[in-house]
Amino acid sequence: MSKIPTDFRRATMLVNEIETPLKIYRDILDMEIYYDKEMTISGVGVPAGEAGGQVRLVILQANDPYIGMLGILQYLDPPLPEPGDYPKRLGVGDTVFVMNVEDAEAVHKKLLEVPGVYIQSEPHVSEYPKPGGGVFRLLCMSFFDPNGYFIEANQWLSR
Repeated sequence: MSKIPTDFRRATMLVNEIETPLKIYRDILDMEIYYDKEMTISGVGVPAGEAGGQVRLVILQANDPYIGMLGILQYLDPPLPEPGDYPKRLGVGDTVFVMNVEDAEAVHKKLLEVPGVYIQSEPHVSEYPKPGGGVFRLLCMSFFDPNGYFIEANQWLSR
């Protein structure tokens, strides 16, 4: 297989409170902390916050040490303004984060205990056509985290 010149390394979520997302992505979904630093930002690369502001960036990794990472970025001083109520439906410009988990039922049960999590769909079996014929079977569940990010947490049943 030929190599494509681009790797999708990481997506970064902007949040106003970082401990609850860490409870979800580190403690429930079992991602590992790769990087955790407070720093001063230039305000040039990411169009948010103020130049010279203080942020905390935590980068979590899944099974690969190079791709599939998730950043969580909190603007500490000054904080970003609160966005208000998060939507419970997706539209253009929104993102769906898809994660494979070992036990979708256990993830669902733990998420029920996290304040602010909105369960969109409880674990259910879904089948998707394979490119070469046949079907993939997954146990799927989905939720909005307390910051409004939408996550599908899928468990392979058959490949």
